[in-house]
Amino acid sequence: MKRRCGGKYAKSSAKKLILTHIAPWCFRDDTRVKTYPDGHQETIYMIYLIFDCVSANRDVTINEEFDDYAWVKAEDLKNYDLNAATRVTLSLKGLL
Repeated sequence: MKRRCGGKYAKSSAKKLILTHIAPWCFRDDTRVKTYPDGHQETIYMIYLIFDCVSANRDVTINEEFDDYAWVKAEDLKNYDLNAATRVTLSLKGLL
């Protein structure tokens, strides 16, 4: 893996997603109702900083917040149970 350090790329042997290009795409904000595992809810203010990225590989490492991931073709996105914020983002990008 290459890690960006002070404008240079440093090599690392860690097997993770390697991003070769990152560019800001858009900024969004929203007020959402978050439901916690115990069922209680809270209204939260969200700020979305969304980037376009190109990767050199497909080695994704997910944290405990997620159960799984999938690389999905744009034409198949409509078949997924996406939350409202994700639907807005993908629609703005022309993918839904």
